[in-house]
Amino acid sequence: MECSKCKKKLELHCFSYKDEKNKLFYLHCDKCRDKIKMQKNKKQNEKENYNNIKETNKIECICGKIYIAFREYHIIRHENTKNHLKYINNRK
Repeated sequence: MECSKCKKKLELHCFSYKDEKNKLFYLHCDKCRDKIKMQKNKKQNEKENYNNIKETNKIECICGKIYIAFREYHIIRHENTKNHLKYINNRK
């Protein structure tokens, strides 16, 4: 039987039943189906890692604002805000 994902001709034991009662097989081999399942988990894992980075990279500025910065761009963006510039100018 040919896998519709990887286009390889494989034996029937490489495919799982979609419906055992009616003896219907999945069109993707088990190996390709496992890869697809891992990709779904990969997206969820990346999202969790992103949220963890956001939680651990909080910066409390001298102007009193707490913001998230995991790139240098975020720091520069904050330093150019009206609130920050006003605080720095009044402090001098």
